[in-house]
Amino acid sequence: MRLTTLCAVGLVAFGTSLAHAETLRLGHGQDPSDPVHTASKKFAEAVSEKTGGAVDVRIFPSSSLGDYQQMQEALQQGGIDIVIESIGTLSRYHPLAGVESMPYLFDDAAHYAAVWNGPVGEELKATIADEANFLVLGHMYRGARQLTSSRKIETMDDLAGLKMRVSPMKERLVTWRTFGASPTPMSWSEVFTALQQGVIEAQENPLATIQSASLDEVQDYLILTSHMANGFTFQFNADRFEALDAETQTALREAADEASAWYNDYITEEEAAILADLESKGMTVIEIDRAPFREKADDVVAEFPDLADWYRRMVAAD
Repeated sequence: MRLTTLCAVGLVAFGTSLAHAETLRLGHGQDPSDPVHTASKKFAEAVSEKTGGAVDVRIFPSSSLGDYQQMQEALQQGGIDIVIESIGTLSRYHPLAGVESMPYLFDDAAHYAAVWNGPVGEELKATIADEANFLVLGHMYRGARQLTSSRKIETMDDLAGLKMRVSPMKERLVTWRTFGASPTPMSWSEVFTALQQGVIEAQENPLATIQSASLDEVQDYLILTSHMANGFTFQFNADRFEALDAETQTALREAADEASAWYNDYITEEEAAILADLESKGMTVIEIDRAPFREKADDVVAEFPDLADWYRRMVAAD
């Protein structure tokens, strides 16, 4: 059922035509040095240009409006207008969103784009918008997620007892427990200090995030598991978005696509350089045999039977 009661709350801040509310609040959890922040600025610039300056996007980085869970709750309630996060983080609102967190779902950036811009991806996003009231625009491929650790990991057996942070999402907890680690949910804003103090030993993220967060200062090893790949998206309250005039909707859609295209080009061009930079800063890069990890992916998917068909359809998409 569509959360229509939220629409009345949101219209005060968002407006049906934005005639009396020209500022949109955009929140994300990344540091200002992260390419997500640059993409958000490019989005804001494009929105301003496409609306002739009638719409101003104000950006709040570094979880300054709360962690992603708090921001998405505020998005529902009208306190925030746009949140940049992955589709997978919406799984507590709709179970289908959790498919993005299944291990070894995407082969590479091209496969990621083919899925989310193709029939299966559009069907899944439409379902989430209709049944959970979150509209997703733009797809910023983050690159494969890699493991960093304060202890050496060369095989799956080495994960036994590894205290690691994961996003507070059931799918990721199940994945790393199945792999043999001891995952714990934790807000991203707490991770650096927790690693520094030894509360946790490891975490997992794409290379760009590992670099921008300076995790080389608190982690010795970078293990190239490539266990998962996801992307950032521009998330809106679907009812409130649909209440906008057509011209504003078009401007927001086009701006999200343009910002995403910049981000995707940047990650593609810079990933090798980021890896070299992290190695030059003292991280030991470990190439591992991923076959045992891939084999365990089936065990993870089996824990989520409602996602199994979607997973197979997405894996097969081209």
